[in-house]
Amino acid sequence: MKHFCFVLILSCVSLLVMGQQRPYINYTTHDGLPQIQVMAVHQDKTGYIWAGTKSGLVKFNGESFEHFLPKKRIYEIYSDSKSRVYVQTYDELYRYDGNQMKFMANFKYQAAVRLAAEDEYWILSPDGLVHYKDTLAIKTYRYNKELPGKLNSIAYNSKDGNLYVGIHNQNRIVTIKNGEITDVNYNTNCDDISVGLLGKHLVYIERYGESLKWLNPKNREEYFTISKSNNLVDSIKVKSVPVKRFIHFHDYSYYLIDSLSNSGRKINLDFIKAPYPVIFDKDNNIWSGSDNGLYQIFNGPVKNFSRSFMNDVWTLIQGKNNEFYGAVYKEALYHYDIKNERKMEIIAPGQFGKKETDYYYGSSMDAKGNLYFPTHYGLVKYNYKQTRKFDTGISLISKYDSISKRIVFGQMNGLGFIDENEKVSTIIDSTGKFVASHPAAIEFDIDGNIWIGTKASLCKWDRKKNEFTKAISCPADAVTVIQKDYRNNIWLGGKNGLWLFNDQTRECKRVDKGIINSNITGIIVPNEKYLIVGTSLEIYVMDLQAFYDSGEIKMRLFNFRNGFLSEEVCQNGFLLDGDRLYIPSTTMTSVLELNKLNFEPEFYNVRITRLNNKGIEYSDTTERAILSLERGQNELDFDFETVGFGLPTKPVFRYKLDGVDKHWSNWTTKTYANYRNLSSGKYTFHVMARAGGNPNIISYKEDSLRVKVSNPFYKEPRFYQHTFFGFVVLVLILGFFVHSRFHIKLKMIDRERKIKLLEIATLQAQLNPHFIFNILSSVQNLISLHKQEKANEYLIKFSRLIRAYMEASIKSSKVLLGTSISNEISIKEEIELLEMYIELEKVKHGNEKFDFAIEISSDSILNRTIPPMIIQPLVENAIKHGLEPKEEKGFLLVQFTEDDEVVECIIKDDGIGRERSIEMKKDSIKLYQSRGLELINKKIEILNDLDYQISIEYIDSEVGTEVRVKFTN
Repeated sequence: MKHFCFVLILSCVSLLVMGQQRPYINYTTHDGLPQIQVMAVHQDKTGYIWAGTKSGLVKFNGESFEHFLPKKRIYEIYSDSKSRVYVQTYDELYRYDGNQMKFMANFKYQAAVRLAAEDEYWILSPDGLVHYKDTLAIKTYRYNKELPGKLNSIAYNSKDGNLYVGIHNQNRIVTIKNGEITDVNYNTNCDDISVGLLGKHLVYIERYGESLKWLNPKNREEYFTISKSNNLVDSIKVKSVPVKRFIHFHDYSYYLIDSLSNSGRKINLDFIKAPYPVIFDKDNNIWSGSDNGLYQIFNGPVKNFSRSFMNDVWTLIQGKNNEFYGAVYKEALYHYDIKNERKMEIIAPGQFGKKETDYYYGSSMDAKGNLYFPTHYGLVKYNYKQTRKFDTGISLISKYDSISKRIVFGQMNGLGFIDENEKVSTIIDSTGKFVASHPAAIEFDIDGNIWIGTKASLCKWDRKKNEFTKAISCPADAVTVIQKDYRNNIWLGGKNGLWLFNDQTRECKRVDKGIINSNITGIIVPNEKYLIVGTSLEIYVMDLQAFYDSGEIKMRLFNFRNGFLSEEVCQNGFLLDGDRLYIPSTTMTSVLELNKLNFEPEFYNVRITRLNNKGIEYSDTTERAILSLERGQNELDFDFETVGFGLPTKPVFRYKLDGVDKHWSNWTTKTYANYRNLSSGKYTFHVMARAGGNPNIISYKEDSLRVKVSNPFYKEPRFYQHTFFGFVVLVLILGFFVHSRFHIKLKMIDRERKIKLLEIATLQAQLNPHFIFNILSSVQNLISLHKQEKANEYLIKFSRLIRAYMEASIKSSKVLLGTSISNEISIKEEIELLEMYIELEKVKHGNEKFDFAIEISSDSILNRTIPPMIIQPLVENAIKHGLEPKEEKGFLLVQFTEDDEVVECIIKDDGIGRERSIEMKKDSIKLYQSRGLELINKKIEILNDLDYQISIEYIDSEVGTEVRVKFTN
């Protein structure tokens, strides 16, 4: 292979470039600014960054801009003790309380505003000094009237409650308190004196020509002096400063007064066009307004080289002369003079007689200091004088093997070796089972074995056995980064996360717990404290000492959100130089200063910003006040957000509402929570935030808000449910009442039935003796006439009649237990009873007194039933009172007829009739009182009360009497 001398092209390639600088983000109108010229910057107490432009105001939370005061020219922004923000325009003052931007005051021309006690402030304008309480002007102090002259400065001292005022060109300071103006006893020979604040500390500022001396007003001790000449700062002399840092602004330049080092230095922001006053935020980063937008300048451990100096560097190595050498893909190989910020091209031979441009990753250096750079067509060797090309084909990685004292480089399905005599040899996996493609990573373990990783495989070259073997229990593919640490453990990376092969236990396991989801392109262990992982998106710094001590996974993440602006960290491209880690990438080369690393999380805060689409006032949040909703409003819509400017990942949230939620919600990226149909009461809403995907989740931020809900009774969420249950209870009560009344009524009816039964039984008891007495009377009469045979015959029939009568009487008594026909008597049974009874009556009268007949309308009527003991007493009455008193022989007819639901019994006699019978009763002597008809009528009345329908009709005819008894079903 031919040797080529390298060529240094100084005239066109050696460039003077911009030095290493802080990374920054430039926000413009494309990001949300209302106008490009930012004239005021402020961070309020809750953490928001406010930026005032020539055409409006914005509030920035790290994710989005919120707009206020459109088309207003903003000059100054302040915060008071309640976290409220005051905004000063050209001639107006506004105050934002978290909910609304309120107009406070106007004035002539651009004025100075100084906040005083709560809700108080002072405005200094060309006309004088005005003291305000909220929106009302308390008192006005005019020049040459109340004030001794023009004022050059004002400062409110919160420690004594005085407003200090510097009088222009009089070397005089006065105080104002409670309307009284008092001179401060102060003698000086300076050109002019003014007042100011260092943090909350009052200072006197003496001017000597162009120079300024800042003094402690109590003892006149000097804090620091800024010397100037020709309007330029010559030097800064610092003795002591009562605050951590202070920024002095002069002629668009910034000077940092530092209390830790008691020094002052210029802050280099020359890349910003026409910068306005700047601030340090809570992360110690710088925010600056300018004529071309708002700048966020990171002040962390990451610095950048400009793209024109070290852009798209794919490999970087430090030579034996401590100089830096690197290759830019599709461009050239360079010698970088970091100190003088120059680069020089090194020409190496390429294909077809052209220079080499197809450089890859993984440069290396042999024992003699020669450098090797992999390319698409082979390996370039550089000995600081000339280059040589080894035609070895595609090579992605190279590394020095201290055991064989050779350079090892990747070959398709294997490894290549170059010894000190430039002899090239290879070992190839012909099967492709172990080394599936081009090696992308090479490392040596404690036993001297060579670990080989490709995009499709992981294996080892066993030096003793001289063969390829599998890496047991390790990821089988996509291992493109391999690095050995100080414990001889092997770290592996690729598309499947971060893995560790423990040399003692011989176990391989994933250790990042899924934190790293991007493709790992680089791993380096710079010391015992850190392990640094580069991916296609970011840099992870792992606390290696904590991992080995306790197994804790503690990481710090750097990306474009907190200062690491590079993209696509170059594969196996880390370069360590002392405490500085160089990180080449496809965009720019960054430097990580290891001595400035820490694992403290970046500042961020979480705030509940809106309730039911209305902003939350800062005072309600800080004082934890209870917000009362309008009566009847029982819906809660909360909006919340994080405030932070260094979070490496988007935040996630979880929340809960005390009294409603038993547990926190799941982590989510949504920034709102909704609750509906709440009952009256007090609630506390909590929201918690953390950085989403941040591997170092050791801190959470929380905010809460107390809310009171008051509902009329009919809007309570369980009103209808309670009403329904109340209605059910009422129905049950009413049902129980009706049921009870019904049962009481049933009991009353049952009681009445029992009473009727007793009445019927009593009547029956009265009726039965009446009938028996009549029969026995007839038997007695026969015996008195010495008609023993007739009396005997009569007694036999009488016994049969009594038996039948007793059965009928029992049924009659059971009728009151119900209306069932089983307790009634059939017409057939009634006729049999009547026949026996009438036969006895005929025997009684010697068969000569009357004849009788019983007729039915049809045979079917015999099965019909009627209550017993109704017909017999009426037949008895016809015989006794109609036929018996008649001198001639009489006739008795009993007829039974039916018509649908009616059964009728007709009793006819041709006796003396009812009128004559009544007359005869009046004239006769009564041995006993006859009550047969009375008892029958009473019995029918009671039966009709028990749902029977029985009627009796008495008809007087020309001869005798007719009785009609109707039974209706």
